[in-house]
Amino acid sequence: MPTVPTTIALVLLLAMALAAGLFVVPSVRERVLRRDRRTPGIGIGRQQQIAERLAGLGAWVHDLGDQRLHWSEGAFRLFGIDPMAGEPAPEAFVSAIDAADRQRWCDGLQRAVGEGRDLKTEFRFRRPDGRLVWIRAALRPEHERGRVARMSGIVQDVSAMRTMQRRLAASEAKFRNLTLISADWIWETDAEHRLSQLSDSIDAVVGPWYRALVGRRPWEAPEFDFLAPRWDRYRALVQSHRPIDGFDFSLVAPDGRVLHLEVSGRPVFDAAGAFAGYRGTGRNVTREREQRMLLELEGEIATIVHDHATPESAIRAIVAAVCTRLGWIGGLRLLRVADDRLEARERAGTPVFVEGLASLHEGARTVALPVELRCLADDGHAWIDPIDAEPGLAERLGATAAGARAALLVPIAESDEGSDSLLVFLSSVGPSGTKFVTALATALSRTLSLYLRRTRAEEQLRHASLHDPLTGLPNRANLLRTLEQRLAVGQALALLYIDLDRYKAINDTIGHAAGDRALVEIAQRLRSAIRPQDLAARIGGDEFVVLLAGAAPRAEIERIARELLAAIERPLTLAERAWFLSASVGVAMAPEDARDAQLLVRCADSAMYQVKTEGRNDVRFFSGELSAERIEQLELAADLPMAFERGEIELHYQPVMAVGEREIVCIEALLRWQHPVHGLLRPERFLPSAEQSPAIHEIGLWVLRRALDDRLQLGLQEHPDIAVSVNVSARQLVDDGFVLALERMLAERELPPRLLRIELTESAFVEHPERTARLIARLRDLGVCVIIDNFGTGYASLSYLKELPVDGLKIDRAFVEGLPDDRGNAAIVQAITTMAGRLGLQVMAEGVELAAELRGLRELNCHQVQGALIAEPMPPDEIAEFLETLPALRRLHLYR
Repeated sequence: MPTVPTTIALVLLLAMALAAGLFVVPSVRERVLRRDRRTPGIGIGRQQQIAERLAGLGAWVHDLGDQRLHWSEGAFRLFGIDPMAGEPAPEAFVSAIDAADRQRWCDGLQRAVGEGRDLKTEFRFRRPDGRLVWIRAALRPEHERGRVARMSGIVQDVSAMRTMQRRLAASEAKFRNLTLISADWIWETDAEHRLSQLSDSIDAVVGPWYRALVGRRPWEAPEFDFLAPRWDRYRALVQSHRPIDGFDFSLVAPDGRVLHLEVSGRPVFDAAGAFAGYRGTGRNVTREREQRMLLELEGEIATIVHDHATPESAIRAIVAAVCTRLGWIGGLRLLRVADDRLEARERAGTPVFVEGLASLHEGARTVALPVELRCLADDGHAWIDPIDAEPGLAERLGATAAGARAALLVPIAESDEGSDSLLVFLSSVGPSGTKFVTALATALSRTLSLYLRRTRAEEQLRHASLHDPLTGLPNRANLLRTLEQRLAVGQALALLYIDLDRYKAINDTIGHAAGDRALVEIAQRLRSAIRPQDLAARIGGDEFVVLLAGAAPRAEIERIARELLAAIERPLTLAERAWFLSASVGVAMAPEDARDAQLLVRCADSAMYQVKTEGRNDVRFFSGELSAERIEQLELAADLPMAFERGEIELHYQPVMAVGEREIVCIEALLRWQHPVHGLLRPERFLPSAEQSPAIHEIGLWVLRRALDDRLQLGLQEHPDIAVSVNVSARQLVDDGFVLALERMLAERELPPRLLRIELTESAFVEHPERTARLIARLRDLGVCVIIDNFGTGYASLSYLKELPVDGLKIDRAFVEGLPDDRGNAAIVQAITTMAGRLGLQVMAEGVELAAELRGLRELNCHQVQGALIAEPMPPDEIAEFLETLPALRRLHLYR
């Protein structure tokens, strides 16, 4: 294969050849057409002669009609023929081609003429002076009356290039031979494959003990074998007298060190041709092999972490992988549960090792040994060789019965507060040196610490997304998920919708902190009053839901509901005085009242409002009639299509600001209904019902079209980098043709796709995870930015986030409120920004109303914000004016 310099030279020469051909070949054609011209060769200008000479080229025409050759001066020079003698006949020319190349030239020329295609070939030519030169020819057919009349083109002397290639190949072969013979020792075997000779260097490279193998076949020393060498492959090579190239194997030295060796060799034959044995070289590749093992182990750990659903199963698989790759006996994790107490957790290893831990079964607790406490305190590993140096550890792990020689303790820091657990391994062998142990322990500690911290953060986010941060009760998302699961299997249920009475008085009188304490106390009372199979949830403000599992008579359900009322009515001690609350309770039953989770909640909600209208502090069952609010929602949903026709639907836009640059980077489109009776309606008043109907698809497309048009109206030259953001529902995203329709809208308006953001709620990932991922990928391929909206209030993002090709996350207002003083929200936002940073995602926050919240988000590395602090949503015709006044607004209040 030509080297890079050779290739470059070829390219340059060919380029010159092409350049020369542009003006030489027409001259050749002219020479052929003017047959009466008697001057030998081809007439060319002085400059063209210089070009031919510099490039080592010549022009060539083979007239097939009269079987004559016509050459330029350069061609005569290449072939070493005097131009005054004229061109040779084609037969004479062919006879001068080297015999090894002659037939290939003739066959190639015949095919080129017969098929009317180009001929590119190389051949050796014997010049009249006896010199053999390499010629490269590039010929092209010329047609007349539908047949090939002549072959014309360029010839070039490439002898120097061929010589350079030959020298380069010889140099490379020499280098390979030098590499082959560079080794740590030399060895020989006899005709029976017994080791017969070892060079003196073996003592320093491997050790004098290796000489004990002289007189033995390599596969006949099992006492030294480690990690099951592939001796069957080695035997197959030597018994068939084939070369040995880089055969690697592992041995255990008498001092317990593991050595990784590599041998190469060639068969030797005597003068009579009989096989006499092998002669070869060997290398100690322990360091390289250990480095490779570490890299492979880290790759396997990364795969395990990705593939396993729980930290427990991942750690068990990681322990098994370490033991398998290193040939160790076994290992387990010890979790710190108190200052001096450890709990045995995941383990893997040989049957003898696992059986030896019978008294230390998973979940068993034991007092930490001093060596374990030192590792946990110092965050440093410990290699104990021999393990007898720590008799307490050896006894606990059954080291003697397992045949252990050494132990490795690796601390794992699962939080910022220090190491929380230890990985403990037993080994019957030792590594070649402490560097490998240190590298292994560092890799394990770093990888597992990051993994467990991430999973802990995800678990915190998962819990936060499914639980109310104040009371710890399941939230609305958790309730609906549980409700859907139980309804899907046909379970009978009773849902109690509880709304506290007179709660507002506590907030207004003694403050929100006291109101929060009241909610926490009510939550504890509800949790204490229900059975384990039941569920109590807080779904907002002073509203709770209790889900009773299993069929029961209405009288029994009412009895439970009144017990809950009684629990709520017990006095609360707040601000050194007693406060009394009551509640209105609405009850809906499945399957009698509804078989759908959302509808069942609405039925119970309607019954609760009935209690409110009748005087409060009572229990009512759903009567089959929906509340006035529900009726209003249905009426609005029915009237919505006509509202579009009447022009009552419009978009308002709320700016999104980059925290660091203090620049507006996006405007979010928000739907508004200018209702003739109810005034300006926000989408939560009329969209919930519409989202359950086919009309939502047309509404979504209308919003997209209007948002793109408004963005164009804002001006691409005036504001080239401001994007427009549009919320898309799960049903709209998975609708057939949505992505194609979006692509068509962008093309029709010639709007750069990067200026469009699509915001998706997490329900899309729960309901259609695989299809959603594919559609997001298609959007990203278009150049559209995709954001997960209301991140942290659902569940799907935590499971699918690492698989989804999204650009960013938007933190819900619930986690922004109270920053930076609210430590719970600050921790959640910190976890989100940290995880997003590692995944390369942007983080946005909505609902920013106070300068303190903005400062808190900036300190927690949030990239973009929106909310009333920046600007309230505004009609499109006010956006341009707002952007002009933004610098003054920033100076006034944004970063006080």
